[in-house]
Formats: sequence, C-alpha cells, structure tokens
Amino acid sequence: MGRGRGELIRSDISVGDETRPTFSITLWNNNLASSISAGDILFFRNVKVCSYAGMLQATSVEYSSILCLIHPFHSLLSQGEDDLLTTCRLVGTAKDKLRRVIQWVQRTRSTLSYQQPNFHHTTPAPRNWNVHQEQKPRQCFLLSQVLHLSTSCKAVFHASIGEVFLHSLWPDANNERLFISSRLTTKSDFIVEDMICIGCHLCGFPLCSDSTTVGKQSPLYCVKSSNRLHTVGLIYRPFMLYVWDDLEYIPLHVTNKAAEFLFGNIIAEDVYQSYKAQKDDQYLKNPFKAYVNEQNHGRVEAKGIGLSSSVRAVGLEMRKHNDAKSPNFYLIWLIVLRMLLLKGKNSSLKFEVLVNPSLEIEDGRFEMISVSMSCK
Repeated sequence: MGRGRGELIRSDISVGDETRPTFSITLWNNNLASSISAGDILFFRNVKVCSYAGMLQATSVEYSSILCLIHPFHSLLSQGEDDLLTTCRLVGTAKDKLRRVIQWVQRTRSTLSYQQPNFHHTTPAPRNWNVHQEQKPRQCFLLSQVLHLSTSCKAVFHASIGEVFLHSLWPDANNERLFISSRLTTKSDFIVEDMICIGCHLCGFPLCSDSTTVGKQSPLYCVKSSNRLHTVGLIYRPFMLYVWDDLEYIPLHVTNKAAEFLFGNIIAEDVYQSYKAQKDDQYLKNPFKAYVNEQNHGRVEAKGIGLSSSVRAVGLEMRKHNDAKSPNFYLIWLIVLRMLLLKGKNSSLKFEVLVNPSLEIEDGRFEMISVSMSCK
C-alpha cells in the first residue's frame, strides 16, 4: 500500500499465551515486522484490540512498540525458568506474566518444537509438489540397446553419421530434395533454402506454410516459452539424422538448437545472410548467368553479354564489404556439412538423445539433444 512517497507493508503474525493459544496481530509498521522472528517471546505496548463475531484481533497503531524478551526460541527449551527471568528487565505484573508464558511454552514444548522450522527435532511438512530431479543418461554401447529402450529417458551412445533427411518437406518435395548427401555434389543446388526457414528459436518448429514437423502442424503457442509466444527468426528446418554402427541404424529427430551443436555452433541466420550476400554478389557480377543457374537450365555460355562499369563496381564494393565484415559462414557451413556426411571416413561421434517411447521411430522417438567428439 502506498503512503506518501514510501511503501507501507502489512504483516500478519500469530501469537499465543497461556490463556489463548492463537491470537492474530496485524502490524502496519515496517520496522516492527522486521525486528521479530518465529518463536520469540514478545512484549507489546499500545496495540488496539477489537472484537468481531466473537473473535479477538489486535492492530498496531502509530505509537505501538514491541520489546523482544527472549530470543532465540531454543533457549526456552535449554534453560530453566529462573535463568530466563534474570535476563529480562521486567518487574511486577509484567514479570509474573512472563513467568506464566514461559511455563506454558515449556509444557507445550512438543507441539511448539514441531512448528519451529529451524529446530533440530523438526519434522518436515509434507509437500504437495514433486521436486524435479535431473535424469542421469543411460550409457548404451550398441544402437540395438537404444532401440530397445521402452521408458522415457536420456541415452548416450557412439555412432557414425550416414544421412540427413528433410522429412519436414515430405511429401510435397521430390525425393532428390529430401536426401542431402546426394545434393552436395550438385553445384546448382540451393541446399540453404531447403534447410533454413522461418521458425521459433525456442521450440524449433517451422512457422512457414511449406513445412510439417514429424507429421504435425506448427503449434499456435510455444511450449518452451514462459509467455507461450514464439521467438520468430531464421532456424534450421527440423530433419532426421540417420546414424549407424556396425549392426543397426536409427533416425534422430534434430531441431534448431541441436542442429547448431551439430554444425559447430553456426547459427542459421549467419549461414543464410552469407548465402544471400554471395548470391547477390554473383548476380551483380553477371546477372544473366545467375538467372540461368537459378532456373537450373543447364550450362549456358554468356559470351557477348556485357556489364556496365557501374554494376561491376557495385559488385566489387559488395565483395570487399562482406569480406571485411564477417567470415563466409555459408561456405564454412557447407564444409562442415560435407565432412559430416563422408560415409566410412569419419570416426564415431558421441550423441545424447531424449527417448519418447510413445512415438514411432520414424516420427521422432529419438530426439537429439547434443553431440560431441568422441574421447576415444
């Protein structure tokens, strides 16, 4: 509650004595509330007591005060009555009242010790929630062991990469576009435009009309966001990563965050910006060749087609600007992708996956969390 320029905080405390085990007092003074602790024996001065519907309640006023007589609570159970009274500067009726309160506390020590959270005999109160415990990943030495996991868990294993399959483009795209390894040798192929799309950075779902993720439409809200809103940007389109060992293979469902681990922490936005800059640069150097290459019409000689000096100058300036600004993440990403798909020439990698047994194997039962180089 506001009061002038300051802030007034209401504090409700529950007190008791030998005449009434529970009594509520409302404090409207910040300093009063901060000076007391649970288990203290207090002496209140100038509090307003009122009765409503047979219930008593006290409220502090501007000139109210609190004197802490005994602190901490443990001294009430470890010291005698006389020892406690000698430390208090009370006389007459107030001292007799303190004696009766001490005797009452010591008689009901079993009940009060249960209510004190810091006492060494405290019994913990029951919880109505489950504490999240981090799962320890299961170590699997063969892919056949991973395939036979029937409970939701994390698994760690070693395997080699065989293929990248763009299942989110199926069935609209032809088969040649779905398998990445066969496309890396085609110079006129635009892999970036198929592997990068607009989507959510948090949940990894594409938010474009040409994608389906594990056979489902894009959700209206983000399950990994505190406000349920998608964080929209350029992401790696979800794909299936087929990994192998000597006996088995399994498809791993890879979303944006896991794809960044796979591609050496190169984010999709850097790859796409470098790709667009290189594509625009090629168009400025020779727009006719760029048009023919983009339309996939084959190899065409561009003899006799000249460019003005102004267009060549703009292309040169763009190349210089891009070279000075940042490295070509598009070319670096292509090199990493080609190295990952060198079948039979790479050592095995260490994968960590999340197993969801309620899904089919081809529908994302094994979702990749991270990947790292093997320490062997």
